[in-house]
Amino acid sequence: MTRLRFLLLLAAAFGALLLPRPLRAAALEGPTWTLTELAGKAFAAPAGGRGAPTLQFEAAKKSANGFSGVNRYFGGYEKDGDKLKFGAIAGTKMAGPPEAMQAERAFHSMLVSVSQWQIAAGALALLSEGKVVARFAARPAAEK
Repeated sequence: MTRLRFLLLLAAAFGALLLPRPLRAAALEGPTWTLTELAGKAFAAPAGGRGAPTLQFEAAKKSANGFSGVNRYFGGYEKDGDKLKFGAIAGTKMAGPPEAMQAERAFHSMLVSVSQWQIAAGALALLSEGKVVARFAARPAAEK
């Protein structure tokens, strides 16, 4: 019976490796995360903007970067278990349509408020004081 259990576990492990990336459990670092919800509302990129904000974590450098709707941004982060805190965020200074600039400011304000993270069903949730302030979907590798 022990040999059968081992073979079943081995088959399950290899099967998980064969699944497409989005179906596997995601890690915080690695994927490019695309914003899908901000402040409890589904996020749609404003007209005239350049798309939805993204977020990527680089574990080796402890840096976060991405696109915030009009500009690129970067900064540091600290992670300890499910705790997450962003350091100072800097970015490019291009102008965009008023609605896109407002959405970008709201995105940056959200990042500053983050205190926790969690991943469930392949979606990243960023939390502030236990309340979800943003959700992200992992962008498939082909879209990067």
